[in-house]
Amino acid sequence: MTRMNDSAAVPAGWDLVDEALARIRACRGMPEFIQRSCALVLAGCAAESVALGRIVDGVWVSWLRAGRLELLQVSGALPALPMPLNDASGGEQQVVCFRQTISRELAPPDGRRVLLAAVTAGDDALGLLHVVGGAHLDPQIVQSCADTLGAVLALILVRQRAEEQNFVLASLRSGLGELPERPIELLASSGASSAAASTLLRPDPLGQWDDLTARQQEVLELMMLGLSNLEIAERLVLAVATVKSHVRAVLRASGAVNRSDAVSRFARTRD
Repeated sequence: MTRMNDSAAVPAGWDLVDEALARIRACRGMPEFIQRSCALVLAGCAAESVALGRIVDGVWVSWLRAGRLELLQVSGALPALPMPLNDASGGEQQVVCFRQTISRELAPPDGRRVLLAAVTAGDDALGLLHVVGGAHLDPQIVQSCADTLGAVLALILVRQRAEEQNFVLASLRSGLGELPERPIELLASSGASSAAASTLLRPDPLGQWDDLTARQQEVLELMMLGLSNLEIAERLVLAVATVKSHVRAVLRASGAVNRSDAVSRFARTRD
């Protein structure tokens, strides 16, 4: 294993990576980031394989990848199960602790190597980037990709949390605003009361995307692709129970009785 020196000569190739980094910075939401990030790093580094793992509460989770899967498996870039970072090899711990890009040869040696870099935002380690390729791989380019991924991912996560908090606050305000009216409805005749209650409680006949938080929209996007709750949880690095909660929110927002109905309703209102 070789530590890469920051003073290493920088070969030609920055024009290629600059374009890739600009396109990564243009990602405005998690679905777009998930779809594009690893493919852009693959092109920018002129690599054969790229894997981006998430670090959540000190646990390293396999997340996104692009390129040749067999090379990633040989390189150890894809943990079969969520792995505490303390149980990972010395290389993964080293890049997170010291924020240094390192290189190691593939086994058996075939002229390829894997570069490891930490994906960070400030003092927070958000993930691990593994880039597999030949001797031409530039550690400075790989580190630049990791830095850009960290900055964009952190911004997307902040936006998601803000949108979810705003959604919760808006729901609370809406619920509090309706409280004084509900006793009045109970005094109407039974037929009128039932009709009024039905009108108040019935959701819009078609789902409105703007009624969902950013995270719920991501879950809905993956529901539309036919993914199960477990597959969605693995893709977004969430607990299955959290995914189920978002699915229920999607069903409520559309007034649907099941997943297929919800997907159909939202699809009809999507631009």
